[in-house]
Parts: sequence; C-alpha cells; structure tokens
Amino acid sequence: MVGIFQTNSFELKDTDGQQIKFEGEHVSVEEFVKKIPAIAFRTVEVNQKTYWTFSITVRIPSLGKVRLVISYENAELAGTFVALVTNALDWEAKRIIATYLLRWPIETFYQDGKEHLGLDEYLMRDAKAIGKHWCLVFVAYSILHLDCLPPPLAKAQLPTKSIGDTCRQQTQALIELLVIQAHYMLQDANDFKSVFDFLFSKLQAYAPA
Repeated sequence: MVGIFQTNSFELKDTDGQQIKFEGEHVSVEEFVKKIPAIAFRTVEVNQKTYWTFSITVRIPSLGKVRLVISYENAELAGTFVALVTNALDWEAKRIIATYLLRWPIETFYQDGKEHLGLDEYLMRDAKAIGKHWCLVFVAYSILHLDCLPPPLAKAQLPTKSIGDTCRQQTQALIELLVIQAHYMLQDANDFKSVFDFLFSKLQAYAPA
C-alpha cells in the first residue's frame, strides 16, 4: 500500500466543485479514496479489460511528488481497490496500469527460472559468462512456455500447464530415451561397463582429474 501523503500537495473537489478539506498534514490512502466522488472516476481499457480509475498528483513524504492512480475493476467502485504510484508525472492512468500488469509475468519468470531452470545457479564470475548462462535460461524458458500454450485453433488462450509440469514431462521423456538406449545397447551384446561408459561419457569428460 502506498501509505500516506501530504494534504497540501493536492486539491480534491466534490460533486459541486467545492474543495474537500482534510484534517491534519497527512491523509491515508484509505481515507482519501472514501472522499473521491464517483463521477471523478474514468474508464480505461487495458488488454481488453475495463478499469475504473482516478488519477492525481500528490506528494508522499518518503517518495516526493508522484502520480497516484486508484483503480477498481467494477463500475460500482466496490470491493478492493489498487493504488499505484509512479514518478513519471506525465503518464496517464492507462499507461501506468499497463506497465504494472507486466509485473506478474516477470515475477513468475523469476520464480520458474530459479526453481526449474537454474537461473541463479552458476559458478562463473565473468560478466560475459554469466550473460551467456542467463541467455540459455531465457531460451529454455521460451521453448518450455511454447509447450505450455494451447493449440493454435483452441478457444482457450491461457497456458494449459505450468513450466514445472513441462519440465517434469521433459525429464521423464529424457529418462525414457535413456532407458531405451541402454536396452538396445544390451541387446546388441554390449557389456554393462561399455553401456555405462557410453551413457556417462559426458560426466566423465568434466570430472576433475
């Protein structure tokens, strides 16, 4: 939540055009929202969804002058509201909301990247090497995300499974191929040692001397 802001940093008017007075030097967001007239809210559409918004420039003690947007998801202005702030004072409500909505996909990427793709698990210290590692994670995430999406002709647009589900399916498929390869090699009269040497040759190549 944004917290409080200075009452002398803005001017809020009622339905008759008269300035609304606030007691004290500061007002909380909750108390401020209660005073906003319903007719002051404007509709904006972002990603084919409508929001009822009110925006104003205020001063927050810890942040300075900011643009504040109060947003509801219904015309009745009922239920929970969202309060967004930015130091981009010339941004309109639509742009602020659209930018904020980008946050969730970014958060889920970091979570999936760290949990499933080793985004934060690297031993390199060189910035260029770390950048290459990150690029590989980005590519892997993009490919896995494509597998999460529904078929092109499907009516649904949201992913049908999570990145974690896809990772587990790919791991299972890899293990199945590994078992099948070992089975074929044993059928061709290969001894166990040669089979294991072949399957784990990559690991042996990177093993410390």
